[in-house]
Amino acid sequence: MFFIALAVVLTAVSAVAFKRDPRRLVNGLVFVAALTAWLLGALSLLNRLEVRVEAVLIVIAATFIFLAVIGVISAAAVNGVVVIRREGLRLATVLPLAFAVVTVSSIGFLTAIVALLESHSLPLWFLACVWTAVLFAVGLAIQLAAFAVHALIYGHIEPPRGSAAVVALGCGLGAGGSVTPLLASRVNRALEVYRAELDAGNRPALVMSGGQGTDESTAEATAMKNYLTSRGLAADQVLAETQSRTTHENLVLTKKLLDSRELSSEPMIIVTSDFHVLRTAAFTRDLGLAAHVTGARTARFYAPTAFLREFAAILRRYWKANAALLLGILVFVVFLQNVN
Repeated sequence: MFFIALAVVLTAVSAVAFKRDPRRLVNGLVFVAALTAWLLGALSLLNRLEVRVEAVLIVIAATFIFLAVIGVISAAAVNGVVVIRREGLRLATVLPLAFAVVTVSSIGFLTAIVALLESHSLPLWFLACVWTAVLFAVGLAIQLAAFAVHALIYGHIEPPRGSAAVVALGCGLGAGGSVTPLLASRVNRALEVYRAELDAGNRPALVMSGGQGTDESTAEATAMKNYLTSRGLAADQVLAETQSRTTHENLVLTKKLLDSRELSSEPMIIVTSDFHVLRTAAFTRDLGLAAHVTGARTARFYAPTAFLREFAAILRRYWKANAALLLGILVFVVFLQNVN
């Protein structure tokens, strides 16, 4: 009953954590841990009841894992080709294809290692490195699952009413300073949230935030404002923050703009793409902003690429924690080798 009790505790902790502050990235890890505990608890309960389903469950689990791995690799490969054809070859678009290639190569390498172990005695240091890499990869997979689950949950939380400002974050412009479909989805979502606030009797500020990139003919916020005014919104209803170059600057400079106009900035509803909500939410926590982040839908063909890129950015943000995880795994593996 240990796992059942642990699952109950983790579920309660997860619910309280999401209620208190759904922006915390650790919430996803706690939720995945709770799901795992429930699964282990169910298996232990079946064992206590002497229900002989172990073999069937093992076959089902193995089949599910095999199909999941094949499905993820295939989807990443196909998505990589589609995105490269539509968006061109660059670092951001090649990520899904690289993920598929690295995964297949890693599986092939591990298969070769297992085959060698049957006829050769490999150095302990080499085996320690292999096991460390395998366990670290499992850790990354768990983090990816937690990120996906958390994004799914957080993305379905409706923005609270009564905001002082609705802010849309910019992203790259198209040819001639045009608003791309990805950016248009953010602006449209911000307009939807803004109008819902008006219908509720509130008068929040509406802010477009985004500076001018080196390859852009105008500031993103200016293009976003023009997009809204071309659709009937009065120019004086939209503020444009045109200096920011990063998500962190979006938030800081938007608040400064509102403060300079003697307008309330909090509570704030921030609109970005659905794949970007968690990292944006983490920035709002870092800055101590009373804010809720809501996501605009991303085109289906681009979503896997965007989510993988965002996950890579989160890993980079928390590189110290992952470095500590890698070192801890290595120490653990070496300890086990010495014990045996």
